[in-house]
Amino acid sequence: MESQGRILDFSGQQIFVGIDVHRKSWRVSVIVGDMHQKTIHLSPPDPQALISFLHRFFPGGTYMCAYEAGFCGFWAQRELTQAGIKTIVAHAADIPTTDKERQQKNDVRDSRKIARSLSSGQLEAIYVPNDKQQRDRALVRRRWSISTNRRRAMNRIKMHMHFFKIYPPGGVLVEWTWTKEFIKWLNEQGKTDDVLNSLLQEYEAAREMERKIMRQIRQLFKTEPYNPIMKLLTSVPGVGLLSAVLFLSEIIDINRFKSLDELCFYVGLVPKTDSSGDQDRVGHRTSRGNKKLRTALIECAWRSLQQDTEMMMHYLNYKKRMDAQHAIIKIARKLLSRIRYVWRNGKPYVHLDSITSQTG
Repeated sequence: MESQGRILDFSGQQIFVGIDVHRKSWRVSVIVGDMHQKTIHLSPPDPQALISFLHRFFPGGTYMCAYEAGFCGFWAQRELTQAGIKTIVAHAADIPTTDKERQQKNDVRDSRKIARSLSSGQLEAIYVPNDKQQRDRALVRRRWSISTNRRRAMNRIKMHMHFFKIYPPGGVLVEWTWTKEFIKWLNEQGKTDDVLNSLLQEYEAAREMERKIMRQIRQLFKTEPYNPIMKLLTSVPGVGLLSAVLFLSEIIDINRFKSLDELCFYVGLVPKTDSSGDQDRVGHRTSRGNKKLRTALIECAWRSLQQDTEMMMHYLNYKKRMDAQHAIIKIARKLLSRIRYVWRNGKPYVHLDSITSQTG
């Protein structure tokens, strides 16, 4: 008896794939139409193995994959996209979930949840930078972390000196400025204090590493395509070199934000709201957002008060009806609006004082 050949053909069918990514393995769930078809375990994680699986069991289909943003970055997205499989990366907090899935969380449920949300059109992709942009961002973030380590070492040195009553000439009330003379004095104290000497070595190592990375950053952002945008950003009062570098490496493309509100949400300058019935509550700013950008922007806002009389005028007006912390958030939003304007339009910021002097 002749056997009847059976050929699988999913031409015209959308194949939705949810991937729960981990370091040693992937859990992959597949939904076709509105039905869950398969959940498999891939170990070690390999995009090519996933591609082979899809072509074997769902040949001819139109594949679409998604996974949560996390430790593995975007390399899986790039490899799958290069193979012709549309792949998005979603913010973990934006993936719809049920209370049962939260209470009984496991890899299978997570992968099915991602596939289900993808098939229903409820997932929104985050921005994926290219490999060079991601590496440049990593360099800037490395400087940020080293700078944090240096400040921690400085605080540890101060606490050690307070604990053992080691004060610079002039006593405890003298301002501790980390000049060459002060560091030289610290090194003299460290000759007879092993712990202080160890802390000073930690500080010097962090400072030297920070200097090295700063040289790399200065050289990188003097080149195309960064240099023209750097000049635009630093024309805004309050925005210095390091802040401009951070804005440029984190935002990358200002045109991906359709409005100032979207940009403020990304930075984290949007307050929490809770509206129900006749009650409208507005709370503190949302916990979502880019912490590095938000911190840098608020620091720039404080500096802008010293460099721009218009900003100082707005700040004083805000202070009449709110405290300083809320007032500076308002200034930070105005500053972000200026940054967005010069970046989008390719025109440097024109200071109000210069306009006044020209008309006068």
